[in-house]
Amino acid sequence: MNECFILAGGQSRRFGEDKVLFQIKGKRCIEHVLDALAPVCDRLAVVGKDSNKLFSLRDIEFIYDLIPQQGALVGIYTALKNTKTDRALIVSVDMPLIKSSVAKYIIDHFKEPITIYCIRDKIYPLFGVYKNTVYEELESYLRNGKKKVMEFLERVGYHCIREDEILKLDPDLSSFVNMNTKKDLEIILKLMGRTKLKVSGMTCEHCANTVKKALFALEGVSEVNVDLQKGEVEVVTQKDVPFESFKSAIEEWGYKVLGEV
Repeated sequence: MNECFILAGGQSRRFGEDKVLFQIKGKRCIEHVLDALAPVCDRLAVVGKDSNKLFSLRDIEFIYDLIPQQGALVGIYTALKNTKTDRALIVSVDMPLIKSSVAKYIIDHFKEPITIYCIRDKIYPLFGVYKNTVYEELESYLRNGKKKVMEFLERVGYHCIREDEILKLDPDLSSFVNMNTKKDLEIILKLMGRTKLKVSGMTCEHCANTVKKALFALEGVSEVNVDLQKGEVEVVTQKDVPFESFKSAIEEWGYKVLGEV
């Protein structure tokens, strides 16, 4: 059984408002994470300090932090104390672009006592699988007034999964974009609105400009990039634009949309 815990006990100070319930493309941030983890998790629970704001999330288990103080380690400790198996996937609530396949990969490639993602020289302790026995040492660490996540991980030891292992699953590495600030939100919205199309028949700059003109005529399209060598068109939108709209706009000019890349 795969147990997964979403940590939602932070105060969102840098973001300026509650990240958990912040609407992104019609869904709250936490709903994006829940939807991504649901296919790979047999048990899915949210760990935090306030269940009232999540009352509308039906059938989602909520676990109150066992310690009143703030900090990611408190959430990790609470999750591990509530596991029913010998390990758990622990993920931060502010990663709305997380992919199911990337979550499954770290579960399948777990090595004791802790396995986390280490992507482009950045370590992600809140996207990792933890052995439940770690909570004993973590309890002692917290009782001594300590709360530095990486200091604790270095103390108990951990394994890294690096980007070269998962690029096929997540070429943009978008699973690792944390929504800490409003600038991060801009990046997330851009990534969410990105569609890459395989198009045949484009052989010259005139073709590229024609395709760009056709796509820019669609409401919501903010950026178009054409790669003639690969026969690919990347479209960035500020609102949801159906695939069929892209297809019709391009094929009206005699080119053929073969599908999404």
